Amino acid sequence: RFNPAEPALIASTAVDRSIGLYDLRGNSAIRKVLLTMRSNAVCWNPIQPLNFTVANEDCNLYTFDMRKLNVALQRHWDHVMAVLDVSYSPNGAEFVSASYDQTVRLWSVDQQRSRDVYHGKRMQRVLCCQFSPDSRFIFSGSEDTNIRVWKAKSDQKLGVLSDRERHAS
Repeated sequence: RFNPAEPALIASTAVDRSIGLYDLRGNSAIRKVLLTMRSNAVCWNPIQPLNFTVANEDCNLYTFDMRKLNVALQRHWDHVMAVLDVSYSPNGAEFVSASYDQTVRLWSVDQQRSRDVYHGKRMQRVLCCQFSPDSRFIFSGSEDTNIRVWKAKSDQKLGVLSDRERHAS
């Protein structure tokens, strides 16, 4: 994926378990890190453009600073099977992940544990996820060929508020 602040910078995952950072103005990787297991997706933080998060086969997500790849800034762990996709919210404060464990999880950037879990009774392995441009919704696609729309703030009511609800808030 392209870096949102530097369009010539790309982060990629490879089958050799590496994460590579490439500058399109050059002809080779500028930095590379090798993880224990294969990574499936990478996503840049839109507000902190030096940081990116990687979805890994070992059930974890890792957040790195591109200037210091020898150690992850944060390890995010709550999934119980491989993590297939990761996507940041437009405000960069949180990200969402999709996993083979049939869940979509919402994370705060600075927390190791997920703050919300989305799961449906008939939902199968979740292959991809994405935030809406206004950060209000999360979209997920799963093996059951369904696209689901989730509220990013699960306690937030959708629709018109009644008079009683309006006066209570």
